[in-house]
Amino acid sequence: MRDQEGTGSARTSGVLVVEIRGELDITTVLRWTTVLETAICALPAPHLLVLDLAMLEFLSARGAGGLLRALELSRDRGITGCLIVTPGTAVARAVHLTGLAERASVYPNRLTAIAACQPDEVRWLPA
Repeated sequence: MRDQEGTGSARTSGVLVVEIRGELDITTVLRWTTVLETAICALPAPHLLVLDLAMLEFLSARGAGGLLRALELSRDRGITGCLIVTPGTAVARAVHLTGLAERASVYPNRLTAIAACQPDEVRWLPA
């Protein structure tokens, strides 16, 4: 599902992918957090939350804090969380500077993230 503001989510085999576009800052973090919490609650039993920041143009410290809170909420519910960040971008620098990269696994694309986080018995690509 995708809303008018550029936030979308998709369900695939117990994996929740939330794609965030545009800017994640003080003016958008509350709306985004609400969308994310609603999406997490809508899944019957997700085992992986993928926050896709590849199309994100700007990430503020407040936005990074919102991502961290979302990852902690997921972890509290038994859901593994990871980030998709395009290497060499301003968002990648913000993820590293805010310490977010130390709190969550960071991958360059969805396929790599989903493959790396699958249980061994269903892993279909080498980690």
